[in-house]
Amino acid sequence: MERKGDCITNIRYKKETEIVTFQGKEITLENLSPVFTPEQEAAKRRELEQQLYDVFRKYADKRQNEEAGA
Repeated sequence: MERKGDCITNIRYKKETEIVTFQGKEITLENLSPVFTPEQEAAKRRELEQQLYDVFRKYADKRQNEEAGA
């Protein structure tokens, strides 16, 4: 479950299982991937895009200031 404010939303997960051999031993790997509704996917995408933009602006501004001072 994911808590957002006072609201709790249930998140389903897709489970992928694979058996691999490592150093002569079989190991079971399980990968859980969240399954989002289209609305949740869009919200997560917007959030990620905003975070990436914030990082870009931080370093672009820093570089621009360095070039102006040089």
